[in-house]
Amino acid sequence: MSKLWVWWVALGIWVIVSVWVHIFYIKRIRLSEEPVLSPVRIIDGTQLRVQLPGSLFHQAGSEMKSLGDRSALDTLADYLMANPRRLLTITGYNTPAESKLTLIQNLGAVRALGVLQYLLAAGVPEDQVQSWGKASESLPFVQDSTSALSFSFQSILIDADWLARHQKYIDLFHSLQLYFPTGSTEYIHTPDNERFASEAIAFLRDHRRERLVITGHTDSVGTAVRNLQLSKLRAMAVRDKLMQQGASKKWFRIVAQGAKAPIASNALPEGREANRRVTLLVERR
Repeated sequence: MSKLWVWWVALGIWVIVSVWVHIFYIKRIRLSEEPVLSPVRIIDGTQLRVQLPGSLFHQAGSEMKSLGDRSALDTLADYLMANPRRLLTITGYNTPAESKLTLIQNLGAVRALGVLQYLLAAGVPEDQVQSWGKASESLPFVQDSTSALSFSFQSILIDADWLARHQKYIDLFHSLQLYFPTGSTEYIHTPDNERFASEAIAFLRDHRRERLVITGHTDSVGTAVRNLQLSKLRAMAVRDKLMQQGASKKWFRIVAQGAKAPIASNALPEGREANRRVTLLVERR
């Protein structure tokens, strides 16, 4: 009986010591765990959900740490190029304490600019991304690192300038649209439509049987008669510009459509912007 009692006491001591050691090590492990910075999430509704690691910059540092060969920024660039009507705003942050450790005037702005330049180098158009800097007292740090970035999206306002910039020259036998401010006969000049004009003149000079068809259009605001007149005036204004560059009047065919051939809904402001246009196309004979 005495031996059995000894064994029970030994077992009890063993259990107590085991539990104590187990609890001690769990607490020790928990206490030794280092805090981790939350990831930087890049979200645009349900269409885009990616994230960057939370440790992006060293304290008072302006250059982002390496993200590897393929990161969320590359996915972001692909998304923006596939959705040209989305505008990304990148905000870079810094603390007042960081400002005292660097000669950079606006560290947050420089951090955001680095991301912007990365996206531009990946092929994102300049008018789809903007950046700025902001001071923040609550910027989190773990050891020497911080995240220091946030991303937000909004829709791009579609106007005649935007439409004109996004018209790309292919060749003379693919139509090119020229866009106009409301009520104006002066189209918005871009490098692409200037290239079309110069190459069309050179081509027509050597191919006298071909014609450049200049078709004028309007939105639906105003009377049908007024819109027909305005569309003709727009087409003739384009022809006159080309003639000033050395083209002959015989090389053109003027067509006035008024509001009869919209390419977008006139019920929406951006649709009306798209419909105020002149179409250029070389017609083969």
